Amino acid sequence: MGGLSVAKYAALRAAIKHVLEVQGMALSGTLWMTPLGDGLYEFRVKHSERQILNMYSEITGDELPKKPLEKILLRVFVHFHGEQIVLLLGGYDKATDDSEKKQRAEIQVARKTLGAWRRQEALNRKKIS
Repeated sequence: MGGLSVAKYAALRAAIKHVLEVQGMALSGTLWMTPLGDGLYEFRVKHSERQILNMYSEITGDELPKKPLEKILLRVFVHFHGEQIVLLLGGYDKATDDSEKKQRAEIQVARKTLGAWRRQEALNRKKIS
């Protein structure tokens, strides 16, 4: 997700730390996360850092702007491995391109990345056995 503005990066960081890391798979089926099948999920960030901190953290974020200066509509594709590992497989800024074509392409890239990771994991397990 290179090239994000400071505000979008801050929102993403806050969402991962205070929402995704804490709630994990419990987010599935909520406004935060949608299952895409075969262990792939779409984590959605549409709130500013301040809003996320106010909703999910003991830190209030009161010193941050009340409204984001720009539209935040980030998508991060994730996979849960076990109970403590969340793989971040890819993502993009949907506010810059909200087309179905872009969405499908990004999901396809995430699926390929997940497939490659799974193949490597299988090889690693064979080596250990």
